[in-house]
Amino acid sequence: MLGPTDANVSGTFALSTINGGTLPVVARLTTDERWDLAADTLRISSDSTWTETSFYNVIALADGSITQAQSIASGVYGIADNQIDFTMNVGGTASFIGAVQGGTLTLVFNDTHFVYQR
Repeated sequence: MLGPTDANVSGTFALSTINGGTLPVVARLTTDERWDLAADTLRISSDSTWTETSFYNVIALADGSITQAQSIASGVYGIADNQIDFTMNVGGTASFIGAVQGGTLTLVFNDTHFVYQR
């Protein structure tokens, strides 16, 4: 579970682990392509907004060729009950929780733990 969040949560954080495993990780697999999440950055602003930029290596399964892709998601957040409540409104719709403790941001989304470093 998450510990209590710091009062100052603003900053730019780089993803270091997902459920304890390091990057890259398979983010999506189709019959034609494998999308490996290579890097992810989450910026939390003091105006209660956030933006996440994800970078992928897209591997064509037919020939092994690799292209790069990125996605951007953003939304708003509030702090209540010692945690950060994130709401995504660009790049999809979702809600998830997090906490900043020192230089570490931990997010919990669909029972997956994402750990970022400032």
